[in-house]
Amino acid sequence: MKSLATGPQWTRYGAMIAGLSRIRGYGDFLHYHLLASGKIDAVIESDINILDIAACVAIVNEAGGRFTELNGAPITLKSTTVLATNGAMHGPVIAALG
Repeated sequence: MKSLATGPQWTRYGAMIAGLSRIRGYGDFLHYHLLASGKIDAVIESDINILDIAACVAIVNEAGGRFTELNGAPITLKSTTVLATNGAMHGPVIAALG
């Protein structure tokens, strides 16, 4: 899959985040822990490797959230994008990214 920044969803992504509060992660995965603890509603990433997110998938899912690729497909060993949410926001974010 293409990088989010070079893919067709970039314009919709930009429009969506313009109205949101946001943080930017730097490889510390704090944002997944904030999501699992209910402090934020969603995490979007691209250009990832399964080794970078495998533990985060379990943490978010066990906390009742949802963790998929940006298009809603299940995470696999070949996944390169992430949409992790509190569960309730998953559908609306996928629809916004269309």
